[in-house]
Amino acid sequence: MIRYLDEKIANYEVCVILPSGYDQTKKYRTIYMHDGGETAKQASNYIDHLILSGQIEPLIVIGIEPIDRKNDYTPWEAPSLAPHASTFEGRAQVYLHTVVTEIKPYIDAHYATNPEPSHTAISGCSLGGLVSIFASYYYPEVFHQYISLSASFWYEDVLRYLQGEKIERQGNIHLKPTVNRQNHRLYFYVGELEGIYKETIQKHMVDYTKKAHLEFTKEGYSESNLLFASDPKGTHDDLFFTNYFIQSLHWLYGIETRNETMDR
Repeated sequence: MIRYLDEKIANYEVCVILPSGYDQTKKYRTIYMHDGGETAKQASNYIDHLILSGQIEPLIVIGIEPIDRKNDYTPWEAPSLAPHASTFEGRAQVYLHTVVTEIKPYIDAHYATNPEPSHTAISGCSLGGLVSIFASYYYPEVFHQYISLSASFWYEDVLRYLQGEKIERQGNIHLKPTVNRQNHRLYFYVGELEGIYKETIQKHMVDYTKKAHLEFTKEGYSESNLLFASDPKGTHDDLFFTNYFIQSLHWLYGIETRNETMDR
């Protein structure tokens, strides 16, 4: 039976989803998920079925509710998308620092996790997908797997950052670091219909995601460690987020997939 345990860590509401048969003497993979892990919650019974039927490895999901979503998940300051909306404050570095230095240590101390980076993933959708990508630059030694679904690559100057340009904001300089991707795996997805009805910078959603893919191919991911998925009918909805999150679990943790890779 799946268990949901609520924690409050460093002022963040955190939901820990334990798989059926959870055993404190074992060491489980963990996925740290933004937006409270909602994408995993919507498919929790199916994920548990995949585990119990031996299709994917057992894992623990750590769902972190944002305190201030549009600021927690953005890398630097940017104008709002609507006339009366507040600007983006860009506090992703602060948020991820809290995840790495406070939330993860608490989880590792209180649950049966394997704390090694090889067993630690970070995942999100939309702005949550964007901050997951930035986690791969800020903390590549903490997370070795990244799941980024419909990430907000339209966000101002993100594409320029990925292309290696220097981004300056309020006296701060943001420059993409060189990261050893040898042991990293990245699954990311976009729906081909995302942004088509937008009049803001969000209209570039698909185009910028494809350009981001090109930059990721230059970072040193092996062909088997980088997967870019798309859906010709995909819109920016939970329906597609959940479906492709499940696909990412098969790709990252599928037991048959892993055995096939080892046999090569």
